[in-house]
Amino acid sequence: MAAMLAYLKVPLSWREILRRTFDEAFFKDNCLGMAAQLAYYFFFALFPALLVVLVLASHLSSDPEFVNNMFLLLGGFVPAEGLKIVTEQLIKIRENQAGLLTIGMLTALWSSSAAMTAIIDTLNAAYDIEEGRAWWKVRLTSVLLTVCVAIFIVISFTLVLAGPALSERLADWFGLGAVFEWGWKVLQWPLVFALVSTAIALIYYFAPDAEQDWVWLTPGSVVATTLWLLASLGFKYYVSALGSYESYGVVGGVMVLMLWFYISGLVILIGAEMNAEIEHASPYGKDPGEKVAGQKRRIGTAAMRAWLRKRKQRGQPPPSAEEVKSVVGEPPPDTRPGTPLSKDAELARAREKGV
Repeated sequence: MAAMLAYLKVPLSWREILRRTFDEAFFKDNCLGMAAQLAYYFFFALFPALLVVLVLASHLSSDPEFVNNMFLLLGGFVPAEGLKIVTEQLIKIRENQAGLLTIGMLTALWSSSAAMTAIIDTLNAAYDIEEGRAWWKVRLTSVLLTVCVAIFIVISFTLVLAGPALSERLADWFGLGAVFEWGWKVLQWPLVFALVSTAIALIYYFAPDAEQDWVWLTPGSVVATTLWLLASLGFKYYVSALGSYESYGVVGGVMVLMLWFYISGLVILIGAEMNAEIEHASPYGKDPGEKVAGQKRRIGTAAMRAWLRKRKQRGQPPPSAEEVKSVVGEPPPDTRPGTPLSKDAELARAREKGV
């Protein structure tokens, strides 16, 4: 990630980036409150999402126990009380899976995308922009992202569950020996980590209403994945060793699951805040409030405010990134990462951004 900062010419240390991320997340953008909103939507989208995952998993594996094993593998990270609720609902869904590919499946996909819609709203706030896309575009983006993330999750679990058996077969077929089998058992975890980080990077790229350059692994997605693993392990230890949720029965399981969703939502937002801070500090990146790089320089800050004010007076929604781009044109050449910049140009951009 240090190489990425150098490539983007970010004039800040990691310590300063972390300080700014913490300040934005907890004191300016109210990520704690937005994480609670995400937890609420995650919970109500859970059971439709289980149906979607069940259908996708049934196409990737013919093993009837594959889905059960997939969720049992979560036992290493998810508290037992929360996992019990998930597995109980999974059993009920499997008992009524005759119409999984019917209208019920489409309804489940639409319902589960509500959580992704909430992520879109909160990421726009993290990037200091307002949503300007049509509602159907936002919903379509949510549905597609939900499907993509579900596919990444199922593939990740497939690598962990079916990977050892597959590595043994490949070793036998090609005479690779036991070294290949052990090598796969070690390499599968970094590969799964990269897949999860890429899934989060997809959300960071498509969810906000802003034009962005695609990067496979962003600092925010790597940090979010790492924090999620550490926080989930820590929370599981707390619940098993120090918590007393079992005395609450089913309600205790719901409480644990909601808290885990809250933690998951918070780390997603923290990763987005970090990406935003890095972009705002980079001479190539967008300024706070910009949807297209260089838009304030192209038409001026005062002109941009006047345009937005006139739209509001006419009762029009905020402009989308596409509308902004149609007004300001293509981003200036010096906003493309990798474009050579003189030291004076870097200093001038730093002064403009207040870095």
